[in-house]
Amino acid sequence: MTTTLEILPLAKKVKVRKKIFLSEALRDADVPVSLYCQGRGVCGKCFIEVLDGKLPFFQPGEEELLKRAGLSPAHRLACQFVVESDIRLRIPERSLLGRVAVLDPAIEIRLPFDPVIKKYAVSLPRPEVTTAEAELDLLLRAVKSGPLTIPLAVLQELPLTLQRSGRLITAVVRGGQELMAVEPGDTSAAIFGVAFDLGTTTLVAELVDLASGRTMGREACLNSQTAYGADVVSRISLAYEDSGRAAILRRAVLSDMNRLIRETAASAGLSPVMIQAASVAGNTAMSHLFLGLPVDTLAVAPFNPVFSALPDLPASELGLEIHPQGTVYIAPNIRSFVGGDTSAGLAASGFSDGRTTALYLDLGTNGEIVLRKGRKLWTTSTAAGPAFEGMNISCGMLALPGAIYKVEEDLGGFRCSTVDGAPAKGVCGTGLIDAASLSLEQGLLTPQGQVTTASKTIPLTGSLALTQKDIRELQLAVGAVKAGIRMMLEANGLKAGDLEEVLIAGAFGSYLSVEHSIRLGLLPEVEQRLVRFLGNASLAGTKAFLVSVPSRKKAEETAARIEHFSLASRPAFQEVFVSSLEFRTWK
Repeated sequence: MTTTLEILPLAKKVKVRKKIFLSEALRDADVPVSLYCQGRGVCGKCFIEVLDGKLPFFQPGEEELLKRAGLSPAHRLACQFVVESDIRLRIPERSLLGRVAVLDPAIEIRLPFDPVIKKYAVSLPRPEVTTAEAELDLLLRAVKSGPLTIPLAVLQELPLTLQRSGRLITAVVRGGQELMAVEPGDTSAAIFGVAFDLGTTTLVAELVDLASGRTMGREACLNSQTAYGADVVSRISLAYEDSGRAAILRRAVLSDMNRLIRETAASAGLSPVMIQAASVAGNTAMSHLFLGLPVDTLAVAPFNPVFSALPDLPASELGLEIHPQGTVYIAPNIRSFVGGDTSAGLAASGFSDGRTTALYLDLGTNGEIVLRKGRKLWTTSTAAGPAFEGMNISCGMLALPGAIYKVEEDLGGFRCSTVDGAPAKGVCGTGLIDAASLSLEQGLLTPQGQVTTASKTIPLTGSLALTQKDIRELQLAVGAVKAGIRMMLEANGLKAGDLEEVLIAGAFGSYLSVEHSIRLGLLPEVEQRLVRFLGNASLAGTKAFLVSVPSRKKAEETAARIEHFSLASRPAFQEVFVSSLEFRTWK
């Protein structure tokens, strides 16, 4: 037998079978009602309002949730509502399943909202003399959960928390598996996580509200490890030769991360202890150094990592200064030097779900390339060096206020635009590419990378100028990426003209000129409309791992199925690399 649901404000009418839970009926009708607690009736996030039809009796705990939410008696939880007759109902906006953006709004990549940490506010009854039930049993029954692992510290705090709170408490549950904290009162709206992009040159932290998916703040800094080596190869060598130096590298990056935690928390008016989850994405070497893992296997062939995917790790063991029971998720490594920054970016961008012929490029210190042809994925990494991030350049700097990010022709010279319009202090990667491309066009630079001016420098603005050594650094970076792309395409019977899409992730963002990049040979000669910029896709992915648990599984599945394309094992690599050093377009 069936009955009819009229659903407002969606103006839907659907036939459903009797005795079905309303939440299930709404899901079948493609109405995205929130089932934050998986339908156990404890979160209060799926209330609907019955406008016409029979109201069922309240289920245990339902009336209290309704009062706490300040709703009228005409509301009921969809996950506890058994459909018996025709109903006309309204779904409040607050009960619709959220989807959060993890990339720039212009890209519109959205994921189902399913945060790794969830909170359930419950009011526990007092134990009866006749039953003398255990407090923990009362709590687990209230949250209607199966077995949960429970840290001893949480168990020790439970009686005092109940005593102080009048028995209204909030259970903090991680991944549906662990009762990681019990807090007095209703703190269900206060859940926070921090996402890290652990770059070779720069670190970025983003504070995330796990109750809504909203970004609350973002801070960045130079990776202190750069004092010990500009690229991952030099740091691996250092750590491989001296375990004491490995510990120094770990302490350096950990200090940076904890400082960013304090800064992002302070800017949002929070204490770091209120942050209950973290996620970290970095290339394979960076994740190993952060975890204090030996890098021996990365130092010699076949350059295999210690791990691919890992379960959540205790923040206290790692030294991250967040909640004492907080946990940390490390983005999965893919192969060799293609690490968690790439897997995070692929998860955020949805690249692995596509079916066209496309390239994904992360143009940082360690350049990662992913080629997609139908359902097949290949990946490789190139030692591009830090030139793209303004490092190892005589007047180079990160994309901070005062950095020249754009260079244009102006009466035989150059017109330079700086970040925030501040006085020019140096040049970042995008400005470097613009300047080299225009110098090539004006004859100040030969295709072989020779500066032709009498001073052997290329003036930018004021006292800032590029030297011959700066150009050589750029040549090496461009040549490494170009060689990697060329060899991957050729090995799969493809040419640049076969590409239907080129996605660019990394610090360049939307400031990178496609025209200038093609002229130098950094990008293959494709139509500009095929090139899209993702911004910091690695950071977007680490945010996704906090606010959408399914994205973790997707990243781990992609990491397991992607094929590694080893440039080092290709006999022709050196020849292709040398030929790629010349500044010119290629197809």
